[in-house]
Amino acid sequence: MKHILSANQFNKDDLEKILARAEVMEKQCKTGKIEKLLENKIVACIFFEPSTRTRLSFETAALKLGAQVISAENAMGNSSTYKGETIEDTTRMLCSYADIIVIRHPKAGTLDLAARVATKPLINAGDGINQHPSQGLLDVYTIKKEHGRLNNLNVVFGGDLLNSRTMRALVPFLRFYEGNTFYFVSPKELALPREYRNELKEKGISFKEMENLKEVLPVVDVLYMTRVQKERFANNADYEKVKNLFILKFQDLKNLKKDVIIMHALPKVNEIDQQIDTDPRAAYFRQAQNGLYVRMALLLYVLNL
Repeated sequence: MKHILSANQFNKDDLEKILARAEVMEKQCKTGKIEKLLENKIVACIFFEPSTRTRLSFETAALKLGAQVISAENAMGNSSTYKGETIEDTTRMLCSYADIIVIRHPKAGTLDLAARVATKPLINAGDGINQHPSQGLLDVYTIKKEHGRLNNLNVVFGGDLLNSRTMRALVPFLRFYEGNTFYFVSPKELALPREYRNELKEKGISFKEMENLKEVLPVVDVLYMTRVQKERFANNADYEKVKNLFILKFQDLKNLKKDVIIMHALPKVNEIDQQIDTDPRAAYFRQAQNGLYVRMALLLYVLNL
């Protein structure tokens, strides 16, 4: 049995095995010849926080592989958590019903508590601002497909870096490959947390912090925009102050390389001009599609199939 709790738990060999399996899953999906390796299995998708892509892609992945799905899309309000049940007790019950448990929760660290009592494989589908390992994996898969390599890349994260779990999930995977430099570009109100900055330094990761996106656009290979996350703010006034501080404009495209890819975990609100959607360098919808193949691979991975 394997849990998937954090991007930091993987080594390079694990990563490359998952990427290779995802490629097989993509080919099978495109040919319509998918091995039903999860037939007679049940996957539980329990989301205490809203989701479109992560929940539905995990459920689609399970169904394509022959599994059945039980789910709760608003578990904070329509499960026994509403009555005060602990995540440990919820997890114990889920493990009595399903063969794989996929959970998203708004509070960081919740999945670690769940894993302590889980008797079935547990997959972290996002716990607050902490981690989102399947997002990191699909992002790596996307970069490899689009660029054909995972080394010698200038990777720019722009926007809300204070609350970005997608950033925290992608950087650990890309650090396995040589020559990558990370640029963290944000308004000072949304800059990297001090503890994360210190962690990067301790691991010897090459990075630069900036406040002006335009300065770095000409050298970027991967431009990863992030949403200002309204749900992470204690009050709406603080959100309103920063929501429009960092936007990728259509006119910025002229300063980008021809082979750059623009990524976003979605949903995007106003941080990317809508006109950019039709530019071939905008990879975020292809990126979301790749989530299906990667999550098919992960469901097999946790059961050693």
